[in-house]
Amino acid sequence: MRGNGSHRGALALAGLAMLGLAGCGSKGEDAGNTLGNLFAYQSPKAPAVASTANSPRDIGCPAIAVAEGQAAYRVYAGSDRSNAGVKQQYSLGDLSRECSALDSQLTMRVGVAGYVQSGPVGGPGSFSVPVRIVVRRESDQQIVATKSYRVAATIPQGDTQAPFTLVTEPMSVPALSNASEDDYTIYVGFDSGAPDKPQKPKPRRRARG
Repeated sequence: MRGNGSHRGALALAGLAMLGLAGCGSKGEDAGNTLGNLFAYQSPKAPAVASTANSPRDIGCPAIAVAEGQAAYRVYAGSDRSNAGVKQQYSLGDLSRECSALDSQLTMRVGVAGYVQSGPVGGPGSFSVPVRIVVRRESDQQIVATKSYRVAATIPQGDTQAPFTLVTEPMSVPALSNASEDDYTIYVGFDSGAPDKPQKPKPRRRARG
């Protein structure tokens, strides 16, 4: 399912709309502001850059959406897959992207904000959140770019959750037209190690005898 609308340039993120997490409060605002600043400046402040004839041109960004079934990801303590066996849960919040085109390449950076929350058998500590970005070409539904990240997050003592943010390195795909919002879709999810496509089952060996 595709995201709604297209955006140009760096997007400011306003508040974290978390899925399955409560009590975000000011921490959500801080994470949103941090992600917006990283997107816009790659640091708290940056000098103005004069435009030139060789500067990348603005272009419509592809839609961005959460990959199906990957709004949240749970880590369990053992074989118990019930709510009582959850060590921690990772949840996605705000998603954003910025795009530009130079020559025949469309270049995108993706911003992700979310939370890690400790479960009934979890607790404070440092975590590595497995985030995956996928770009799909809409004409034939093919995956044309994919990148996995491990995002650090730390739940401090006395707390049960912590934010995480990610701004990816540039990802480039062929610029098919100026209407890139129709050419591609960006999907964000959690990297569980599963392949993009189901693997073909291996042929069974016939029993002897």
